[in-house]
Amino acid sequence: MSVGEKMFGALKTVLTLKEQLDGLGKDLGILNGRLSGLAEAHGALRDRVSRLEGIIEGAAMAGGRQPRIEG
Repeated sequence: MSVGEKMFGALKTVLTLKEQLDGLGKDLGILNGRLSGLAEAHGALRDRVSRLEGIIEGAAMAGGRQPRIEG
């Protein structure tokens, strides 16, 4: 192999790696957005479960019985 062919191969490798890193950066941005959405959904679900627990506890106290759900 000549020096020119080796240099061309090295340049080609560097450009290929740069393209792969650019693609990885885009994928990480998408993943970050999806993770943020998941965190928001988790918070909303936590709030809904807390409200349901309050309703169940209130109904149990009004009926004078212990709640059947343990946890």
